[in-house]
Amino acid sequence: MKLENLRENYDYFSQKTSEIVRQLGFAGIALVWVFKTDVGGRQVVPPELLPAARLIVIGLGLDLLHYVAGTLIWGIYNGIKEHAATKEETNFLAPRPINWATLLFFWAKVIVIVIAYVYILGFIASRIS
Repeated sequence: MKLENLRENYDYFSQKTSEIVRQLGFAGIALVWVFKTDVGGRQVVPPELLPAARLIVIGLGLDLLHYVAGTLIWGIYNGIKEHAATKEETNFLAPRPINWATLLFFWAKVIVIVIAYVYILGFIASRIS
C-alpha cells in the first residue's frame, strides 16, 4: 500500500463521517421537534431534550467551522505558494500543523453530536419503559 492510498482512505472516511454527522444533526432537530408538546397554546420542547438540542446546534456550528477553517487555511497556504512562484507541477509537503484546526473542529463535532444522541436515546428509553 502507498501513502497516497492511506490518504485516499482517510479522505473517504472523514468525508462520510462529516456527512453522517450533519445528517444526524438535522435528524436530531427533527426528533426534538417531534417530541414537543402544546402547553397553553405554546409549543414546548421537553426539558430533558434541551441539552440535546443545544448540543446539536453546537455540533452543526462546529461542522460549519470545520469547513470554513479548512477553506481559509488552505486558501491562505495556496496564496503563499502562489506568491512564492511555486510552479504547478512542483511536489512539496504541507506543514504538519496546517490541519490541526480542521481536525479539532472535525473531532469536536463528532463528539458533540454523539453526546447529543446519548441524551436523545436516554429520553426515548425513558418514554418506552
